[in-house]
Amino acid sequence: MARGDNKMSKIIAVHSYKGGTGKTLLSVNLAASLAKLGKKVCLFDLDFRAPSLFAILKVDNLDCWMNDYLNGLCDIGESLFDVSNKIQGSGKLFVALANPGTEAIREMSGKDRKWEMHALGKLLSLRETLLNDEKFDYLVFDTRSQLLLHDF
Repeated sequence: MARGDNKMSKIIAVHSYKGGTGKTLLSVNLAASLAKLGKKVCLFDLDFRAPSLFAILKVDNLDCWMNDYLNGLCDIGESLFDVSNKIQGSGKLFVALANPGTEAIREMSGKDRKWEMHALGKLLSLRETLLNDEKFDYLVFDTRSQLLLHDF
């Protein structure tokens, strides 16, 4: 947990080493439920080898994916998409989606440990920005990466 302006903000990582376990469905439902309760939530698809959040939310053809942000090709503001209109309630739900394209998956699968460490640094910095500056109540990570679990 991280503190932001005297209120407790939370980070939730839904993780499984194996695909098809329901982690994405759990992540979406958890994030949407928190937003319905009036919270400001950001859901991240960090399963770069098998992204599926785009299909559940029916979002595609984006100009900037989470992959692009981590590769330094765009700012986080270009990677976050407000999908609050897809839920009821007074909260806000934003998503950052992994690129589901075959070439993007192939590229991400070939990343080495050095890149992963660089990406982790960006995510750690982003965590502080979103929780403290942007006043998100919850960050929900849908991930297969054990690297995230260790440092968050």
